[in-house]
Amino acid sequence: MFAEERRLQIRELLLVQRSVTASELCDRLKVTSATIRRDLAALEHEGVLVRSHGGAVSRMSNTNFQPSYDTQLRTNNAEKQRIARTAEQFVLDGDTVFLEGSTTVFELARRLIHRRRLTVVTNSPPIVCELQRSAGVTVLCTGGDLRKDTFYLSGEWPQRALAEIRLDKAVLGVSAIDPEYGISTASHAEAQIKKMLTRAARTRIALADNGKFGKQSFAYVGPITDIDILVTDAETSPSYIKELRDAGLQVVVAESGQPVIKAKYRSYNSKKN
Repeated sequence: MFAEERRLQIRELLLVQRSVTASELCDRLKVTSATIRRDLAALEHEGVLVRSHGGAVSRMSNTNFQPSYDTQLRTNNAEKQRIARTAEQFVLDGDTVFLEGSTTVFELARRLIHRRRLTVVTNSPPIVCELQRSAGVTVLCTGGDLRKDTFYLSGEWPQRALAEIRLDKAVLGVSAIDPEYGISTASHAEAQIKKMLTRAARTRIALADNGKFGKQSFAYVGPITDIDILVTDAETSPSYIKELRDAGLQVVVAESGQPVIKAKYRSYNSKKN
């Protein structure tokens, strides 16, 4: 496990229980106490936590935490690949589809390279770079203000573009989904893009791995009924799936038996992990 992935798991654990012991982290992450001490020291330097005797206490807000793009690429990667493989069936040749900036949606984009007569609109620089190799996919980029931590284009330009187009489908990444509260994300700018996507597309498709359920984040996007189809993985709690289906969503579960590809990813941040 990469250091960034370990530290992301420590952050997520602290969001839930606010404090943690070093021995608990050693058992959970299957690493030595020396490794945990280095991780806690690095996170303390970032202002995430305060080390205490035998552990650490969180300094984070539990609503606006968002990991870096590189960290997200490596987190739950097998689940994301299975979700993307299952979601591919909903994107048809001839469609005009928006692929939102998200690591799970990026996995879907990688599977669309050999399509024909497909038009992709996106606010994701990594998706633009991936699909520029495709002869059969027309790519339109919204432009906008680049969030360098998440490689997400937002602001006035993509909002103006979305106000003037209509789409067959929009594929959204989901940061947090709660059946009662709805869909939310850590960034207000990102929430605005998601809101406009749900109005611009005839069919709204959300991709969310099991770690996104039962959470509420800083910026509200909308009720779960703003989504038509939700694709998730087999580790998602059946109770969440039932609630969403009862609300009228088509929930599709990517089976854990599907094979995944061990892909090599370029780092999109200059900082070494």
